[in-house]
Amino acid sequence: MSSTDTAKPAKTSKPAKSSRKDARNTIEQKLDLLLVDLKKELGETKFRNRIKKAAKLLSKGLDKPKKTAVVKKKAAKKAAVTVKPAKAKAKTTKKVAAKAE
Repeated sequence: MSSTDTAKPAKTSKPAKSSRKDARNTIEQKLDLLLVDLKKELGETKFRNRIKKAAKLLSKGLDKPKKTAVVKKKAAKKAAVTVKPAKAKAKTTKKVAAKAE
């Protein structure tokens, strides 16, 4: 047997992190550098936990692109909502006019 027969197959590379995770890591690093005084006061573990939570909140929603169909529907609903109160006012004026007679 040759040495190539017993060799293990090459490992595939790990899937790349999403950009949200990359953003979270960069936010953690920047906050860690900026808040050194707070790190001394809180201690390493409490500080690390709070930094992770803050980075998670700040990076939330970064990777989610808006769907154009949903945006168009919302725009149509807003247009319809602005039209409805005008019609409602017209009906109320007719009722008031009817009651006055």
